[in-house]
Amino acid sequence: MKISEILRREFIHLDLEAATKEDAIHQLAQLAKGHPNLGDFPSFCRALYEREATGSTEIGHGVAIPHARTDQAKDIFLVMGRLRTGVKFEPHAEESVRLLFLIGIPKRMVAEYLRLVGILARQVKLDALRERLLFAAGPDDVIQAFVEVENATA
Repeated sequence: MKISEILRREFIHLDLEAATKEDAIHQLAQLAKGHPNLGDFPSFCRALYEREATGSTEIGHGVAIPHARTDQAKDIFLVMGRLRTGVKFEPHAEESVRLLFLIGIPKRMVAEYLRLVGILARQVKLDALRERLLFAAGPDDVIQAFVEVENATA
């Protein structure tokens, strides 16, 4: 499983502005609206917000991975957003989140879900990758950064 093969350039948005965690997740969800692997959008959003209510999806290093396991996801999909200015996902968090990766995945794909979250979390903990994502000029730069990390760890 490769992030570079799941993340499509039209679902990479590098110029988001949000004042709160909720606003950031809402904007990312709106960006997913046209994804071919997404079914009923309102139901997907409910699942996404319910998941976030159980615990923050911030993983540190200025990264959050909001996600929903729901039958409204026809297959795995990924949306990436970069915030101009970071937002705190937790009131006492040391860092603000600037990089967000929204995952939608069908409930039946438990193993794939765990694998995808694990791969993404490991990769975005790499300083060099985060730096490239924070300064990427466009979606192609983002995908190329993931390709290079994947090739280096293959």
